[in-house]
Amino acid sequence: MPHMSLEGKVAIVTGGTRGIGYGIAIELAHRGAAVLITYVSPGSAKFAQELISKVEKSGGKAAAVQADCCSVDSPKLIVDTAIKTFTGKIDILVNNAGISEELWLRDCTYDHFERVFQTNVRFPMFLAQASLPYLSKGGRILNMSSVAAREAWKMHTVYSASKAAIESFTRTWSLELGHEYGVTVNCINPGPVATEMWDAMPAETQEETQKYIDNVPAAPRLATVDDIAQIATFLCEDEARWITGSTTCANGGAVMV
Repeated sequence: MPHMSLEGKVAIVTGGTRGIGYGIAIELAHRGAAVLITYVSPGSAKFAQELISKVEKSGGKAAAVQADCCSVDSPKLIVDTAIKTFTGKIDILVNNAGISEELWLRDCTYDHFERVFQTNVRFPMFLAQASLPYLSKGGRILNMSSVAAREAWKMHTVYSASKAAIESFTRTWSLELGHEYGVTVNCINPGPVATEMWDAMPAETQEETQKYIDNVPAAPRLATVDDIAQIATFLCEDEARWITGSTTCANGGAVMV
C-alpha cells in the first residue's frame, strides 16, 4: 500500500513531463496528492498525457497545462488551471522547470541571458506570487537549484547565476511567508542526474563532469531521478514542517553546506 501522507493535497509541478519534474510529480501522486504538471512545447503533450494516465490508473488525480515559461501570462494560467481543476486551493508548489544552456563567457548573448533568466528566475518568482492567495496554511514551496549555484563550472556563467538567485529566493521567501501564510520554502541542489538534460549536454561538459561524478562521496555515479524525487517529496510532507529557508544538498555529498 502506498504511504498516503499527502492525501487531499494539491500540488503544482512545473516541467513535470520528464526528468526530475516527472519523478517528483509521480511520487507526490503516489503519496496521495492531486498533481498539476506544466509543459512548454506541444511535443510534450503526449508525455503529459502518459503521466496523467499512469497516475489515474493507480487511483490518483493529475492534470496538465501547456505554459511558456517566458510568457508573463503563464503564472496566472497555471494557478487558474489548478484552482479550477481541483479543490480551489494550492498546498504544494514545486518550481522545477528550468533550462541549462552551456556557453563560454565569450559566446554569451543578450538573448541567451534573457532566455535563461526568464525561465529559471522570473517565471518561478511570479508563479509563487500568483499562488499566494490560494496557498493553504502549512503549504510548501520547493525550489530547484543546482550544485552549480555554489561551485565553479565552466560554460555556466548565466545558468549558475540563475540558480544562485533561486537559493536567494528561498531564504527571502521563508522570512516573508512563514508567519503570514504558514508556508515553508525550501530548495534542493542536485548534481548531475541521469536525465535527458544530462544526455543533451555537450560531450566536453560530460567528460569534465565525469571526474566530478567519480568523486561523489555517496557513490561514484550519476544520481537517479528517484534519488532526487524522494528528497523533494519529503520536504513537501508535514514531517518537514520545521525546515524552511534551507538548501538541501541532494547531490550525494558532492557539495556540502
